[in-house]
Amino acid sequence: MIVAFSTSSPLASVAAFAPSGDVLWQGERPALHQASGVCLDLLSEMRRELGFGPERADAFAADLGPGSFTGVRVGVILAKTFAFIYGRPVMGADAFDLIDPQGIVVLPSKRGEFFVRRPGEAPVRTADLPAEPFLGFGPGLNHEVFPLAARFGPLLTRLPREDAVLFAPKYLIEPSISIPKVPYGLRPGGSNG
Repeated sequence: MIVAFSTSSPLASVAAFAPSGDVLWQGERPALHQASGVCLDLLSEMRRELGFGPERADAFAADLGPGSFTGVRVGVILAKTFAFIYGRPVMGADAFDLIDPQGIVVLPSKRGEFFVRRPGEAPVRTADLPAEPFLGFGPGLNHEVFPLAARFGPLLTRLPREDAVLFAPKYLIEPSISIPKVPYGLRPGGSNG
């Protein structure tokens, strides 16, 4: 069994797969700023419905982004943590493929911009939406399609298994985080108290 997480969007999801890639269980729920708790609740539901949990997994998978900086990290950390606990490998797929591996996909970037990934091409950051039909989510899109852990199934046979130590999100741009002007623990004027 493989247990997968997707937390790069406002919808968190968990799925369990047979080695063939067939979905054994899936669940998703809105999780704005609560992805870790939602995923743990979904794992509890999976255990109740299947009669077993992540301890039976042969591997763990996570959505590598792009997406919410913290959200992406939640799924990656969950996969890494369970992989460490049970001594299993991890694998990852990008959010584009968890929406549509073969079509044009649009994901939100910074304010007023999107990442657009066309099949066979690297994603580009742009303010213009494609003229061709596409799937995805973001501000101003009427019909949103979010990445889902249940869409890992067809990808599983081609994803490399990795050691959890090396597993990390895939960033297309530098994260928008601020760096403190004064290092933590130091006060202006040189006092440390």
